[in-house]
Amino acid sequence: MQTKKNIKLLVSLISIIVLIIIFFVFSTSKNNTSVDKGIFQILNLEKIDHIVLHSSTQEVDLKFDGTKWLVNGQEADRQMIKVLFAALKQIEAKRPVATSIQDSVSKEISKSGVKISCFEGNVLSKEFWSKGNQKETYFQLVDGVPYLVTIPGYRVYLASVFEMPSNDWRNKVVFNFNWQNIKDLEVVFPGDPKQSFKASFQNKLFSIENISVTDTTKLDVFMNALFQLRAERILTESQGKSYDSLLSQKPIETITIQDIGNRTYELKIFPLQKRNAIVIGKRNEEVIELSPQVLREVFRKKDYFKGQSQ
Repeated sequence: MQTKKNIKLLVSLISIIVLIIIFFVFSTSKNNTSVDKGIFQILNLEKIDHIVLHSSTQEVDLKFDGTKWLVNGQEADRQMIKVLFAALKQIEAKRPVATSIQDSVSKEISKSGVKISCFEGNVLSKEFWSKGNQKETYFQLVDGVPYLVTIPGYRVYLASVFEMPSNDWRNKVVFNFNWQNIKDLEVVFPGDPKQSFKASFQNKLFSIENISVTDTTKLDVFMNALFQLRAERILTESQGKSYDSLLSQKPIETITIQDIGNRTYELKIFPLQKRNAIVIGKRNEEVIELSPQVLREVFRKKDYFKGQSQ
């Protein structure tokens, strides 16, 4: 009698185990097949030539004009465009957000997320929303549910790529043209006027005026540094106002360049402030942040360029 009871218990136990295994396999299979990892990827990504990033605070309009990318009509930073396309290419959906929080996450995405619209010509190829924090990024198709997304192998704040201020997308090269197209250059040191100088083409050779022998090697290094100079950040008008007091002072150096098309480019460099790791400059009417390290080769006075016979 006891043996029969034991057999029944064993059969019942085996049945329960089998049901658990079947349920687990079914659930796992269902989850694996229901997630399309490429749901947010774009077919023919290389043909996308217009991307709009729209949020409640700004609109970033990225457009390829046939030769270069523009952001809101100004030349874009090529490296940032590469980062954007790399993110769009590698993004994968991990899983839908839990049903219990889908509505709240979806509302938050619509309220404070970024709408990403990708075009091929005038045709909308893909449109979705992005929102995230330091730990997680969510994407959502216009009529879909929010998904947790990732780039395999990377632990990055993915949503930050789409949330950058419009100025951060801009080309940060200060003098953005070939220096072979320069007509003349003037460097002024208001605190040391005798060390100010002008440079122009003399007998087809670009050299410092009023110096009988110019050290052309030093001048080449200076010009290369000048035309490789990049801003750390281009400030908005409101951000620039925080430096009004500094900008009202005399600059320590003013560089003015005129090109062969008679266009003028000006950079004013202001004194480094205590407890501040950056230098403030003014390029034409825009306030920019510069690294003190990259300014070393640019802060050169007239005597530096004198040849040995001087």
